Amino acid sequence: MKEFHTWDIALDPVLPAREVAVAYLNECGFSMFEPHDHGVLAHGEVGEVQTDEAEACLETIRAFATVTCEKRIVAQENWNAQWESEYPQVVVEDDEGRALCTIRAPFHVAPSSGLDVVVAPQMSFGTGHHATTYLMTRTLMALDVKGKPVLDMGCGTGVLALVAALQGASSVLGIDIEADAVANSMDNVALNPGLGKGKGNLEFRQGDGSALDEVPDEAWEVICANIHKNVLTADMNRYARTLSQGGSLLLSGFFEGDVRDLQKVVERHGLRVLAVDHREGWACMHCGKPSA
Repeated sequence: MKEFHTWDIALDPVLPAREVAVAYLNECGFSMFEPHDHGVLAHGEVGEVQTDEAEACLETIRAFATVTCEKRIVAQENWNAQWESEYPQVVVEDDEGRALCTIRAPFHVAPSSGLDVVVAPQMSFGTGHHATTYLMTRTLMALDVKGKPVLDMGCGTGVLALVAALQGASSVLGIDIEADAVANSMDNVALNPGLGKGKGNLEFRQGDGSALDEVPDEAWEVICANIHKNVLTADMNRYARTLSQGGSLLLSGFFEGDVRDLQKVVERHGLRVLAVDHREGWACMHCGKPSA
């Protein structure tokens, strides 16, 4: 059974210390983060987390913020049980506060309005609770994806792929480097009656950073990539190459302070930044590829 480091980190002031802590700890093997009012919960698999380096990162943050950290190791079974008992649904709203989409667990009541997306709470990133997934969902729902092919890089639990499929995308491919994420995404397809088990237009694959090399050029009208800034930068050439003219590239997984740097990368590859949205210190960028 897998075990996970769970560090509950309190920061004063919370911002920008929380942004720095997440960025640093992500490089030390922590892979899941839950922001809260006083700081952030960081989760990482035992054996993956470099605890000495993580401690050094927190010490660096103490130069400009007060930092306290409670640490524990939790078995996956117990971690999941606690998460499920406290698991809230997420309602993604438009600017007027109208419900666009509800991301919920199977034990929640179906919403009366908006898109209904069912996701079983497991370890994979992307349940909708994180600000980046919320932003990506809201941006994706503002697009007309009906009859269009959609690629979801770093699919996590498959939320964005599910949203695209439920909105009528002609085909959806979700890719993640984590085997657990791919398995979780496949399980979640069966939880959504609007798709049905084994729906032909929705597929998930396990890949690595070179997974896009197998995708034909000019193949995708919408690409979603909710990944770390460094990965987005490294893969931008492949995103630009595989995005059809007039298509949309949605990017998140980075902080507000990274927008300017990432915009330069986007524009260097012939794309345009059409809009930027923000939530809890995180950013989402809607980019477009000009038509010929």
